[in-house]
Amino acid sequence: MRRAPRAVDRTRPVPPARVSIDNEYYEGIDELWWDPRGPAAALHAINRPRLAFYLEALGDLSGRRVLDAGCGGGLVARTLAEAGAVVVGLDRSLGSLRVARGAVGPRDGSFHPVRGQLERLPFADGAFDVVVAADVLEHVPDLPAAVGEIARVLTPGGSLAFDTINRTFWAWFTVLWGAERVLRLVPRGTHDWRLLIRPDELDHLLRGVGLEPVTTVGLAPRIGPRDVARGLLRRRLDLPEFRTCRDRRASYLGHYRKPGATMPRAVRDRRGARLAVSGGLGTEEV
Repeated sequence: MRRAPRAVDRTRPVPPARVSIDNEYYEGIDELWWDPRGPAAALHAINRPRLAFYLEALGDLSGRRVLDAGCGGGLVARTLAEAGAVVVGLDRSLGSLRVARGAVGPRDGSFHPVRGQLERLPFADGAFDVVVAADVLEHVPDLPAAVGEIARVLTPGGSLAFDTINRTFWAWFTVLWGAERVLRLVPRGTHDWRLLIRPDELDHLLRGVGLEPVTTVGLAPRIGPRDVARGLLRRRLDLPEFRTCRDRRASYLGHYRKPGATMPRAVRDRRGARLAVSGGLGTEEV
């Protein structure tokens, strides 16, 4: 068994030459985004508990402008739109954005798919009440730039909610080696050890751009670690259900807030209407 590489510091950009990750396969999975047994099966398995965490952390989303950063096929965006948010789904994959647009539906203009990258968000300062970064931060080599952009586009009083993968031996064993190489639940090359993020690294970056922590919890399967290890070593393990918990060894979720007074609802409504009429996103919409 090959040992996981070391000497990683995610508080600094990772040079592209050091990264071995395939972000392009998302272009080809199309409607398989919504197949719970397809290439996004692991995302379906974690979707219920992470959405429950997001909705509880963010509160009433009615009329709030939400950026779903790295929205993929819309697995998170659809629930956000159903909760009443006006959702901008940003992704680098046109194929995924088309799937998301079809999955979320028009919903009276509550979903806007936009092509772009998290490191260079094509939005104005303070454009969003909420940013959701679901299963995306561990795919971004320049994490400091991405975190800075998230803070920039958040309005004062706005919230960031995220989930990502920890950089531990347990995460390497269960995700990179287990899920990708052994069980093939996730296409090989989806993750790179050097891009996984320890909670203290992400906390350092988020505090550095002025965001304040609210809560962080773990995300783990409902079966015990021994069952997981035994299944991986035997190369037979059905994808389990997941739950939020205190165990952050593999994955974790977080909620941070930007200091300042939250924009009054009437002002948010006028701003949203103005952007919708003027096309004020200033981006490449799909």
